[in-house]
Amino acid sequence: MRKNTSDDKRIAIQKLNRFCVEVLMKSGLTAANAKTTADVLVMTDTWGTFSHGTGALLNYTHALQAGGIDHSAQPEVLSEAPSWAIIDGRSSMGMLSCCMAMNLAIEKARSCTIAWTGVRNGSHFGAAGYYANLAADQNMIGIAMSNADPNMTIPGAMGHTMGNNPFAFAVPAGKEYTLLLDIALSAAAHGKILTMKMQGRPIPSGWITDADGLPTNDLTHWPATGSLMPMAGHKGYGIAILVEVLAGLLTGAGMLGEIKSWVFDPEEKASLGQAFIAINIGALLPIESFQQRADKMIQQLRDMPKAKGSDRIYVPGEIEWEKREDSLRNGIPLPETTLSNLHRVGEECGIDPRMLY
Repeated sequence: MRKNTSDDKRIAIQKLNRFCVEVLMKSGLTAANAKTTADVLVMTDTWGTFSHGTGALLNYTHALQAGGIDHSAQPEVLSEAPSWAIIDGRSSMGMLSCCMAMNLAIEKARSCTIAWTGVRNGSHFGAAGYYANLAADQNMIGIAMSNADPNMTIPGAMGHTMGNNPFAFAVPAGKEYTLLLDIALSAAAHGKILTMKMQGRPIPSGWITDADGLPTNDLTHWPATGSLMPMAGHKGYGIAILVEVLAGLLTGAGMLGEIKSWVFDPEEKASLGQAFIAINIGALLPIESFQQRADKMIQQLRDMPKAKGSDRIYVPGEIEWEKREDSLRNGIPLPETTLSNLHRVGEECGIDPRMLY
């Protein structure tokens, strides 16, 4: 495998996108579907959210090869009315059904002001924030969510009980960056904890449980035993239930233990559910007025008195958009783990990883 220097780690967006398209086409996707998927993954990398970007391409190809994700499937609209729709993802790449769903919600919101769309038989869709931002790009408020395979416990329970159900929103502003929040509802992400374990760094109590279901900061036996804990205890648990209702219960998708892991069970259909909401700002308030008010709100937050030792106040999404601007200018600073995964997936699919450079 080619050794990377520090200069190599800045990867041009166009080269990364082209590499991903080639890998996905080699894994059975059409050129159009490969491009949709690659666009989601590469955009996520430009935000610096590497856990859900192109570093996951290796696991996606494994699920495509094993059959858990159907490389030939096309999502379809099952039922709809002016302000809602339900889409059958047919276990296709999650990006396909979810881009279809949010774009359909956007179109319906143009005439209905607020629209909801849901996906059943879905697959892992990457970063929820990508879909919320599709609405913000059209001067709408976007909300996106998905249920997930069980990896989180809940208050009073022991072991994996439900997913940490990602949730995102995006709100367009004027001169300021789009407000963007994309979170899982566990106290900390699985990948973050795993990285800290590998680095020998301690974690706070309240992130994971031990084999008995009790909070611990001992990573010795994790993740073989124990589970993630919900953020803010019962509050995170309650919001995770809301996501389960809107994305799983309401769509007819799998719920809780019915959902399979696309990573650990790549041959199984994930049966995920996703939900998307678009709110047409212009139908409620002149868009220019809304943007000015959003800018004013952001500035007021940023100008608040700062705590001792703080030199800046951020609003949600500001760090991600600044990273994206840097990536557009200088290339994406992919971490070594992501580059290693890209090299491996290229070699497995017969695509020369040197095309990244």
